[in-house]
Amino acid sequence: MATFHSFPRLPYELRAQIWEYTIEPRTVQLKMKRRDPRYFTSATPVPPLLQVCRETRYYGRYQMSFSIRYVWLCPEIDIIDIGEACFGDFQAIAHLFRRLKFKREESDDFYYHAQVRELGMFVNVKEIYVVCAGGLDAWIGALDQEHHWPCRKEDVFFIDPNDDDRVFRGAKGLEMIR
Repeated sequence: MATFHSFPRLPYELRAQIWEYTIEPRTVQLKMKRRDPRYFTSATPVPPLLQVCRETRYYGRYQMSFSIRYVWLCPEIDIIDIGEACFGDFQAIAHLFRRLKFKREESDDFYYHAQVRELGMFVNVKEIYVVCAGGLDAWIGALDQEHHWPCRKEDVFFIDPNDDDRVFRGAKGLEMIR
């Protein structure tokens, strides 16, 4: 790749616009280290934009989020993946989530009777991605049941646990697998 040595001499507005084009949505895996909401960790690499120079770190799209060992996050576009962790573990920071991803079994009694209500604490979530452990079939009708989806039902995406490329949007998407 060629180096453009004159880049620093471009007006800031133009450099900022170029940096904007380099930002891509990421899936940021978030885990709780200890049972303390100040100790979240992520193995997700730091975005390349933040490694370029000091000016890009101050550009402002990415934020140091969540904990003492901060996680770089662009809340408007990044998906936060909590895996199989309990929703309650994230109560202190749930309001910061915009795009939430988790893995659950619909037939799991603990999920259905305890955790399903805790989804409501993610008050600012705009999209939810569910990795359907136990298969997609079990989730047909989940949007009609007593789930407390904090976002619009058409903004809930169901992901095949065996193939991340098989993603179904809302109830109409799940109906396609029948």
